[in-house]
Amino acid sequence: MFKVTTLVHLVADEDGSAAASLAGRLHDVAAPRVRRVLVTPTLPGGINGGDVIAHFRFDDESDWRAVEPEIAAQLSVPAVGHVDSVGYAGVPTPAARDFEPAVYRTLLVSVDDSADPALVEQFESETRAMPDYIRTIGASQLSRVQDSAGSARWTHVWEQEYADLDGLSGPYTTHPYHWAQIDRWFDPERGPRIVARLCHSFCAIDGAII
Repeated sequence: MFKVTTLVHLVADEDGSAAASLAGRLHDVAAPRVRRVLVTPTLPGGINGGDVIAHFRFDDESDWRAVEPEIAAQLSVPAVGHVDSVGYAGVPTPAARDFEPAVYRTLLVSVDDSADPALVEQFESETRAMPDYIRTIGASQLSRVQDSAGSARWTHVWEQEYADLDGLSGPYTTHPYHWAQIDRWFDPERGPRIVARLCHSFCAIDGAII
């Protein structure tokens, strides 16, 4: 499996019709090779989250390479102002409980080049353990990034599914495990900060994505 997640920032004067048109074109271009495609507007409240999430899941990296030039062409139109994108493999962690996912969240992370590799591995381990403590997290996947484009050299992507938006905006962000273990990797006042930049984005879904 190989996945590509792209956060599309539209230019300021574009309206919803530009997003809908872009979504249709990306669907059409990816359809011959993609296993699963999601192209939909982001929900309010993200950080550097863009206006549209485009998420593609392929059986193999070669399927992505076959459509990559056409996807890039669609993202180079005047309506698109900026793109942050990651390509990655990895293994999903199934949800601990059964529910119908309605929200997909992705976090692009840029870990500082100078970070101690041991600290990076600890960050990864603690992030993967979040569903053990935060029960609103459904299926999830933390992956090291293979291909990166945009405003930073993205090193990791952390994806989750939720039954509703409250599961992300409430228990995820306010849980003691998040503040005690995870937040210190992002906040220089609380621990050994290693994350230099991030994109936090989420959208509505009508079925499993991860």
